[in-house]
Amino acid sequence: MTMPSYRDLFARNYGIFSEVEQEKLRRAKILIVGCGGIGGTVAIILARSGVGRFVLVDFDQYEPTNMNRQIVCFADTIGRNKAEVIGEQILKINPEAEVEIHDRLLNHAEIAVLITGVDIVFPAADDFAFSILIFRDAQRLGKMALLAVPSGTWANVCLISPHGPPVEDLEGVPKLKTYEELRCMFQTRKYKFGTYDYPLRADWRIDYYRGFIEDDLPPAQLCPSVWLCSSLAAVEVIKHLTGRWKPVVAPRYWMMTKNRIRIQRINGLSVQTLLVVQRKLLWHVFQTRLGPGLEFLQNLWWRLFYRWMKYHQK
Repeated sequence: MTMPSYRDLFARNYGIFSEVEQEKLRRAKILIVGCGGIGGTVAIILARSGVGRFVLVDFDQYEPTNMNRQIVCFADTIGRNKAEVIGEQILKINPEAEVEIHDRLLNHAEIAVLITGVDIVFPAADDFAFSILIFRDAQRLGKMALLAVPSGTWANVCLISPHGPPVEDLEGVPKLKTYEELRCMFQTRKYKFGTYDYPLRADWRIDYYRGFIEDDLPPAQLCPSVWLCSSLAAVEVIKHLTGRWKPVVAPRYWMMTKNRIRIQRINGLSVQTLLVVQRKLLWHVFQTRLGPGLEFLQNLWWRLFYRWMKYHQK
């Protein structure tokens, strides 16, 4: 059988994009660090949209718990490297695509070198502290970066521009200097309490949330929400690469819940703004002499909140 041409594969795109716009997608190069639920799905959607060049970074392998949401996790891919499997699928979609695979854990200096050669960066590592450093490097090196953070039935999506607000301003993360400081903070029980909206807006069951707080369970995820978040994210990448439409760039961002999807602004009137201010402010208070007293009040609040949510969810 004769191999279809690029134009044959993406013929229906030309009903929307001009030759010049589609060629921008074909020549575009995206770096995706983390090829799991969100990173892998965005990669596949962009490949099916005609994006022609990918740099995929992931040292991890598929495991059974990935089956509920990761787009190419199947019985026969469990145990295989995620970047390799995603790369294979991209080439099955578009045999002309260029795919560069890094199947080991790269440090931030190595990733920074990769950033210089791409058009857009997608930090999608499970380790958000690791991703934050990549966002910082993307801004420092003048590259647009994609933020897509799903949790339960909730998600945030936008582009982070080189001269715009940093990702910390959107997600309420104190601007700590090092990866070690950030990772330690994310693992701290008192910081995790700042995510109490997960049972309220992201629909986590309170006992699972308790396991997240106290036993380091991973974030709860649901396939439709992860894939819907991925689709929003891919649309924003396509907007940026083609120049056809104005992308949603921070300080604007998509807020997705089970009931609606809307655009909000950093520091606008919203529950997220309240949470962002609270996370940053309380973290700094915890570092002062008021910290022990605040931690006592936080633990008291947690017991009351848990009981109320337990009753409500019954």
